[in-house]
Amino acid sequence: MDVPHTPRHDTDPPSLPARAAGGLRLVEPGWAGVFAALPVAALVLGADARVTARNAAAAALLGPSAAPGARCCELLACRLPGGTLDDGCVTRLAHAGGGLGERRVALAGGTEVWLAAMPVAAGGEVVVTLRPAEDGADAEEESGVLRVLALGRTRLEAGGRPLASDWLSHRPGLVLKYLAAERGRVVPLEELMEVFWSAAGRGGAANVRQAVHTLRDRLEPGRTRGLPSSFVLARHGGYELAPGRVWIDADDFEARARAGLQALERGAPERAEAALGEAADAYQGDFLADEPYADWALPERERLRDLAGQVLRALAGLRRAADDADGAGAHLQRLAELEPLDLGAQRELIGLMLDRGRHSDALRRYELVRRRYRRAFGEEPGFSLADVAAAAAA
Repeated sequence: MDVPHTPRHDTDPPSLPARAAGGLRLVEPGWAGVFAALPVAALVLGADARVTARNAAAAALLGPSAAPGARCCELLACRLPGGTLDDGCVTRLAHAGGGLGERRVALAGGTEVWLAAMPVAAGGEVVVTLRPAEDGADAEEESGVLRVLALGRTRLEAGGRPLASDWLSHRPGLVLKYLAAERGRVVPLEELMEVFWSAAGRGGAANVRQAVHTLRDRLEPGRTRGLPSSFVLARHGGYELAPGRVWIDADDFEARARAGLQALERGAPERAEAALGEAADAYQGDFLADEPYADWALPERERLRDLAGQVLRALAGLRRAADDADGAGAHLQRLAELEPLDLGAQRELIGLMLDRGRHSDALRRYELVRRRYRRAFGEEPGFSLADVAAAAAA
């Protein structure tokens, strides 16, 4: 049964809603969900060096002082190495250098954090991330962050250690995966009933509550009875994963991918390649690959796979521009496996093989593409090996 709900990405307007973003004008709609769900504190600074948006983790870390309109130099103290309160302004330095790598700074209240900043557009907003600087301890372990590794087969980590995952194929685990797929919004109880207990009738609500109770116990076995969950929140008749407490690798991948693609658009190929390479490493497989037939996982899986394709194409282009045929070939090979029916990617890979004199490899790849395409569509691909060879020789 189709479940009516508001898609998290595809129908979002080009900017975040004013009530959440305070005027934020990020380039890609997908940034809205990423910004809200980041497990680290995140601020958006306008061109005037004032806060225009904050996520839930920033509100928890910084309190009301980080409200829209606050000046970055008053909030962050802007005590960057070698800088003063004036010429060390985070907003100014981020634009001047095309971004700031992570560094340890002291906030106005004395709390020390690791700060990084990336301009979204020339002369426009700057996204700042902050994470507590914990001496002698892993910050994630101290703050109790749950890591959901959803790219590939689903895995969980807490305190730097893997959690048992044999239960993830059961209903509590499926509820967790569904909340991960719909992160960034509250999922109504009725929606979970329709997806997982559509035949349960009036008893479906009790089934949902029991599954959520079991899920919380699995994630927090030491939680004192009666205390609220740190990871699965009940809000407005539904449930959501706690912003700032649940880290999802898909969001980390997307943040790196978007930063790399935007750096490439701004004409910063070295910075772009570094971020894109990190994104490619982070993409360890399709989103929730262990749920291949779950309709509810498909939109997010396809969206992230498309973004991974953009990353690999961009990396291949950068390696080609650097006359690195081996590097370009490695990215194209991975792209061809990611999108086996993308004839453009397949043709580009075959052409590169021919350019490098790997004619047998090119023939085998072409025959593989041909068989797959005929099996899927009942017709020949729109090019022959001779076409690719002629184009390569031209």
